[in-house]
Amino acid sequence: MLKKLLYHENKYYFLIFLLIIIVTILGLPLDLINPDAALYATISKTIFENNDFINLYSLGYDWLDKPHLPFWLTAISYKIFGVSNFAYKIPGVLVFFLGIWMTYKFTKENYNKKTAFIAAIILATATHSVISNFDVRAEPYLTGFIIASLYYSDRFLKLNKLYYLILACLFAAFAIMTKGIFALIPIIFALLGELVVKRNWKQLLNPVWFLAAFLIFIFIIPELYSLYLQFDLHPEKIVFDKNNTSGIQFFFWDSQFGRFFNTAPIKGSGDKFFFFHTILWAFLPWGIIFYIASFFKIKQNLKKVIQKEEFYTIFGSLFTILIFSLSKFQLAHYTNIIFPFMAIIVANFIYKLEVYYKNVFKSYRAILWFQNIVGLLLMIYLFVVIKPKVNYLFFVVIIISLLIYVIIKKSNEQKSIKLFFFSSLIFLTIYSFLLTHFYPTILEYQGGVTAAKFVNKNYPNQGSLIDNKEKHFGFEFYLKDSLKRVDSLQISKEKGRIFFVDKNEYQLLLRQNVNFKVIKEVDNFRVSKINSKFLNSNTRPASLSKKYLVEIQ
Repeated sequence: MLKKLLYHENKYYFLIFLLIIIVTILGLPLDLINPDAALYATISKTIFENNDFINLYSLGYDWLDKPHLPFWLTAISYKIFGVSNFAYKIPGVLVFFLGIWMTYKFTKENYNKKTAFIAAIILATATHSVISNFDVRAEPYLTGFIIASLYYSDRFLKLNKLYYLILACLFAAFAIMTKGIFALIPIIFALLGELVVKRNWKQLLNPVWFLAAFLIFIFIIPELYSLYLQFDLHPEKIVFDKNNTSGIQFFFWDSQFGRFFNTAPIKGSGDKFFFFHTILWAFLPWGIIFYIASFFKIKQNLKKVIQKEEFYTIFGSLFTILIFSLSKFQLAHYTNIIFPFMAIIVANFIYKLEVYYKNVFKSYRAILWFQNIVGLLLMIYLFVVIKPKVNYLFFVVIIISLLIYVIIKKSNEQKSIKLFFFSSLIFLTIYSFLLTHFYPTILEYQGGVTAAKFVNKNYPNQGSLIDNKEKHFGFEFYLKDSLKRVDSLQISKEKGRIFFVDKNEYQLLLRQNVNFKVIKEVDNFRVSKINSKFLNSNTRPASLSKKYLVEIQ
């Protein structure tokens, strides 16, 4: 089989995809990052333990923020594989790989097979794609669902077959049940841009879009029904410090438009240029190339629209960035959902580079090699500074990368595509370093995870938390046995139980004259907010805080 692969016409792409899969697998066993991934994992764990797929709970209380679908999929994964890092991550990773496949199919239909392979690799090797497949939240799901919806929408417009429209609406509904109705923004702007630029008024005004809206509504009924049962049917529940909270209203308005206008219970603040500069690193090593490719795509269609080109991707990506930039909610991983669109634009540019854009080839080469060198130097710097334990899997990846490099170097591919391959290999090597050395080193300082594993080994069935909504998600998720929450006034009665507490809770126990003893002090750092002091192994101890495991006497 290996011999057959090496002689296949697309062997370079397949070899790089093999390396992409290996790098992805390296991230599956790693501990979850607190707070977000650990929060979502605990919500899914509660669904699994209670066998209740309607109500979402966090910290023992009703939870109203994100829709249900990722939690449902994760809870099902727990039922199949048991509760673990792998079981939490695998549904999102599989949906992301669906997104890679859909990106390939969309690009193949609208461009050609080689451009499709390039687009798929770009999507899979973008920095935040790799990070999101290790630190799984909503983004891998959204990435897969949104590009799948666009692919089937394009198929419907071209072939006018109803089942394509049904599939497009189904995946759009999945995106909505992952993040909310703003997940439709990339899809809507992509479709509008394509139809308006090509003046396809017949399709734009086609009444079938009313059917599409109806189908999407039908498909999201499980989400609406769950929200109704948990919140609208219980106006007495206190949510966001008030009662009479409608889950359906929050879903349609507060969680989306309310956040956009900053009038919702959950507020944010942001910089209008946040996403424009975030893409430069989140979409590495293709971020700068994306802006160059977008410029040329717009420029060559200004005077006269090239009808055979597609315009879904340019409108879906740039208008989504613009809309999100106007919002007060701005997080780096929000850009992931348009990575497939961006990957397609860049892939088309790279494929045509040596024929249509010869004058920018030197710039293209300089940009990629500059990023490659800086990336490798940064990797070496981190290795020296953090002083990780050596993981030989990293060297296996290096050897595989070098073998692929030698094979590609001897090929007859265009210079621009060879350089694309080399940059992909270099960044996959850097990602393998992050997943075998960098993250394993810093994740050791998540106090809740360390504490939970200690309790599992030494005090089974005794793990407890004070019932005060402190966000000890890591402790809760990694505790194997059922967690007990205890009101602070009742802790003295829980003799023999082990409580995980932070500094403030520790002081609370002292003020209440609770008789306890410290059985373990745990080093802690919020690794989602890394700083240079923490990274440096010499100054790291001074950056750590303490958390405690205490036994009630």
